[in-house]
Amino acid sequence: MSSLNVDDEQRWVPTHVQVTVLRGRGLRAKGKNGTSDVYTIIQVGKEKFSTCVVEKTTAPEWKEECSFELLPGVLEAEGRNAYPAGSSDLVLTVMHRALMGLDVFLGQATIPLDKVFQDRICMRNEWYKLHSKTGKKEKERGEVQVTVQFTRNNLTASMYDLSAKDKPLSAFGRLKNRMKSKKQDDAESASAIVPGVGR
Repeated sequence: MSSLNVDDEQRWVPTHVQVTVLRGRGLRAKGKNGTSDVYTIIQVGKEKFSTCVVEKTTAPEWKEECSFELLPGVLEAEGRNAYPAGSSDLVLTVMHRALMGLDVFLGQATIPLDKVFQDRICMRNEWYKLHSKTGKKEKERGEVQVTVQFTRNNLTASMYDLSAKDKPLSAFGRLKNRMKSKKQDDAESASAIVPGVGR
């Protein structure tokens, strides 16, 4: 007889987290005319995405989303210890795009996804306070509004491969294939030319 608990059998565990960076407010002005050219770097583990740059504002609106695959067990106490500290953190770094030199740090928010998941909320929409870099004096840096939603993708690799073969190529896919075949044609014709040797 199985000792598996019914709750364990029916427990829902997400495979991905979808992050939507909606807007910012009260951000520091680092550009001309008391504004900034603002973008956000969104990171989970080693994977990063970036929003577009919204120019001349301290209250940008992005409404951009990305999805991260979660490490197996990273949201659960038993599995979390198998990974380096911070592996389940969503890190949002807000930056000012500088025309010359390095981009300027505006603030950072760290959202522990394991704690959000433990609250049993599949989707959370909140304003998160931006903080200074670790070890630096804390200043008022504004806030960023983010939606965090956990999802589960049950599609296996073999199912994905089979479904991908039957799908028609997008316009970009067709262009990419044409460029590939053009490069191959150019390479073949270039290799057929043999330089003459003068005597």
